[in-house]
Amino acid sequence: MGFFDRFRKRVQEVADETDLDELTAEEGTEEAQEALNPPSPDVVEDEWDDPIEIESTTFTPSSDDDDDEDWDDWDDEPEPLPSSTISKKERKQLEREKKRKQKEKKKLAKKGFDIEQVTRPDGSRVDLHMMRSTTGRKLVEVQQAPRMSGGKKTVETDRGVEFEIDLGGGVVDKGGRIIKQGPVFDELLEELELVLLEADMGSRALDAVIGALRQELIGNRLRKGADLTKVIEASLKRALRSLLAAGYWDFNATIDNMIEAGDTPVIVMMVGVNGTGKTTTTAKIAHRLKNEGRTVVLAAADTFRAGAIDQLESHAEKIGVRCVSSQRGGDSAAIARDAVESAKARGADVVIVDTAGRMTNKVNLMNELQKVHRVAQPHLVLFVGDALAGNDAVEQAIEFQRMLKFDGAVLCKLDTDAKGGAALSIAHATGRPIVLAGVGQEYGDLKQFDPDWLLQMMFE
Repeated sequence: MGFFDRFRKRVQEVADETDLDELTAEEGTEEAQEALNPPSPDVVEDEWDDPIEIESTTFTPSSDDDDDEDWDDWDDEPEPLPSSTISKKERKQLEREKKRKQKEKKKLAKKGFDIEQVTRPDGSRVDLHMMRSTTGRKLVEVQQAPRMSGGKKTVETDRGVEFEIDLGGGVVDKGGRIIKQGPVFDELLEELELVLLEADMGSRALDAVIGALRQELIGNRLRKGADLTKVIEASLKRALRSLLAAGYWDFNATIDNMIEAGDTPVIVMMVGVNGTGKTTTTAKIAHRLKNEGRTVVLAAADTFRAGAIDQLESHAEKIGVRCVSSQRGGDSAAIARDAVESAKARGADVVIVDTAGRMTNKVNLMNELQKVHRVAQPHLVLFVGDALAGNDAVEQAIEFQRMLKFDGAVLCKLDTDAKGGAALSIAHATGRPIVLAGVGQEYGDLKQFDPDWLLQMMFE
C-alpha cells in the first residue's frame, strides 16, 4: 500500500471514529448558539518566520536595497472592505490609503515597475504588481478554471493567511446539526494533525491548515445523514490546495514571455543541497525547452562534485545542446559568465546554470554560490528539492530562501512513494510555489506541477 492509499484510509478512519452526535449540537441549544456566535479570538503573535520575514533577510545586491524597501511599503496595503460594511470613518481611512497607494504607484513607476495589476499569491502575505520574479521580471500566472461549490468559503487565520475551505454537499444553510467546540472536535483535529504529520508536513503549514479548519468548521450546519468523511475530505482538500497554489506560475509560459520580450538569453540558475538531482533536472529542463524549439546552453558550474561536469556534458550530448565547462575546481562564476557570453554570441534563447550542491551552514560555499548569482544575473532561480526528504526538504528550502532568493521550486521523485509533505509545505513556508515536478528517470519525465494532480492522488 502506497502513501496515498494510506493517507485516504487514515482520513476515513478519523471520520469513522468520530461520534457525529457528540461533534454537533441541536439548533437552539446553548452549545449551538456559542458555535454560531463565537467570541473574537485573541491575536496570537507568530512564533515562526513568515514569507515576508524570510525575504527581508535574503541575499540581494546592494543596489537593489532601496527597491526592496519600496516593495515592503507596498506589501502592507490593507484589503478594501466590502461596500456594504463601510462606515463614514472607514471610508475616510480608505481614501487616505488610496492617496498613499497612488503616491507609491508613481514612485514605483519611476523605477520601471509595471503597476497595472496586483495579485496576492495564496499562502503568502506578499502583494506583487503582477507576479514577479526576485529580479522584478514578470511571471505568467497559471490560469485555472473556477471551482463552484455551495460549501466553499474563504477563511483568514489569526496569522493573516487566507485559505479556501470547501465543506461539500454535507453542509446546509438552515436546519441540520451545528458543529460545536468541545473535546470531540479537539480530538478530531488532533487526529487530522497526526495524519498530516505522518505525511511529513512542515510545522508551519500544519499549524496554518489546522487553524483554518478549526475556524471554519465550528458553526457550520451538517444536514441530516451527512457523510462526515466526505465533509472532512472536502474541507481538508481545499485547505491543502491553498498551500500548494501559492503564487503559482507557469514555467514554460514565463520563459516564452521573456524571450518574446527580447530579454535574452533567459538565464535560469539551479540551486539546492547535495544529492537532490540538480544536474538531472537541468538536463530535463533543457530537453523540455529544446523540444519547444528553443536553443539552450548549459553551464557546468558544479566544479565541486566529482563527475558532475562529465555528467552534464554527457546529458548535453544526448539532448543535442551546447555545454560550457571547465576542469574540476575551476571558477564556477567564470563558467556561468562564459556560458552567458557564448549564448549571446550564438543568439541562444536560454542558459541553464547547474551549480554545486551547498549546505546553507557552510558560509564560504554559500558565498561562492552568491558570487555565481551576482555574475550570472539570472532571470529565474529554481530550488531543487527531493520529495523523499519530506520535512528536511522544507527546512532546506527555507534556509536557501534566507540566503539566496529563489522564484520557485522543482520537486523531484514525486513518482516514488514520497509522503508528500514537502509538496504540501514548501510553498507555504517560503512564499514560493512548486513549478515543476520530476515524475520519472527519463528526460521527458518533468511536468508543470499541478496541485490538483497531487490532491487527486491523495483523496480520490
